[in-house]
Amino acid sequence: MPQTVNAGRRLIAFIITAAVAAGWAAAQAQTPRVLGFKKQFIVEITNPSPLALENHAIVIDVAGIRASVATDFNTYNYALFEEAGGNYTLVVTQADDLDKDRYHDEIVLVRTLPPSSTTRLVCYYSPDRSFQLMPAQKAFARSGWETGGAEAGWESNLAAYKFVHGRIEFYGKLADGLILKKFPVPENRLQDWGMDVVDAGESAGLGGLSLWDGGTRVPLFGASAPQAKLTVLSPGPIRALVKAEYSGLRTASGEVGLTVFMSAFAENAVSRHDVVISAKAAGPVTIGPGVQKLPGETWSLAKDKGFLVVWGKGAQNAGEIGLAAIFSPADFIAMDEAVADRAVKLKGPAGAKLTHWVVGAWERGIISPGVPAAKNWFRKVEGLAQRLLVPVKVEFKAK
Repeated sequence: MPQTVNAGRRLIAFIITAAVAAGWAAAQAQTPRVLGFKKQFIVEITNPSPLALENHAIVIDVAGIRASVATDFNTYNYALFEEAGGNYTLVVTQADDLDKDRYHDEIVLVRTLPPSSTTRLVCYYSPDRSFQLMPAQKAFARSGWETGGAEAGWESNLAAYKFVHGRIEFYGKLADGLILKKFPVPENRLQDWGMDVVDAGESAGLGGLSLWDGGTRVPLFGASAPQAKLTVLSPGPIRALVKAEYSGLRTASGEVGLTVFMSAFAENAVSRHDVVISAKAAGPVTIGPGVQKLPGETWSLAKDKGFLVVWGKGAQNAGEIGLAAIFSPADFIAMDEAVADRAVKLKGPAGAKLTHWVVGAWERGIISPGVPAAKNWFRKVEGLAQRLLVPVKVEFKAK
């Protein structure tokens, strides 16, 4: 390789490494092509709403790139930049393989989108070889850490979640940072990072799923419920991703299979759940997350705005907490109330992907609504639902 190209690679590698170490700061160069990239195309991200979408999680479909602008796009050798006045600002991304076939299916990034705007990024790539960035880790996922306890956990720097026999529980954090690598620890006692603030009991906790067989609710949580096969798909650094697979779920209309992708994104407190439905039955399948009833609770369902929210007492010694599920109003059918929780019923046909989010808050943690807590938590979730439900559009164009 010519000496000038080697020097260029070292220069850009140094610039990018320095930029990442500085907290995803700007990386400037004459052109990213000195890194050896041979081709490029444009990624346009449009926020059609009048809302500023701060630290918005964006998922890019790799198949969509190859189908529209770059049939030879290589997810092992690419980088996204924002170009302005001849300067290039690195956009840190992560490529994820959802089916473990060693081919990446999605690229994710976190970016603030101004109101009514289109963000234009340039993707540089080469069809061969590989290139890897090492950004600061702000998301992490892992398998279980104690026999009989959580089977998986996933977190961002702001919030952490765990999967316990189909139930979802939430950790309150006292400060920005990752905690799951420290486990096992006494989670139900206050640690230097915070504590487990949800004791789900017999409830769904914060988002445990149910399937409806006609009018009968079939919980997918608890020791006697159908058990999911869990796989940690990505331990970060931008998105922590865990897959739960339920197969052979019997209903009067036929068997149903559900694949749930549970993820936490850097700089976000929510857990995003993408549920892919497979079914032999005709007609829509009804599923949905449950939210635990809390002692001394204040709760509300805003079906037209897409959220179910509760504020009350959390686990022992935790104090007060807030729980919420956010969903598309177009998917909503009804609410199903049980002794221990409330669940929203969402409908989708076989082959559909239904997305909902769950989020928690702790009066003592970094995700705290302040006083008056119940009223502020409602308002916070309302604003969060508005932003999460914005139909952000991603398009690819040749350059």
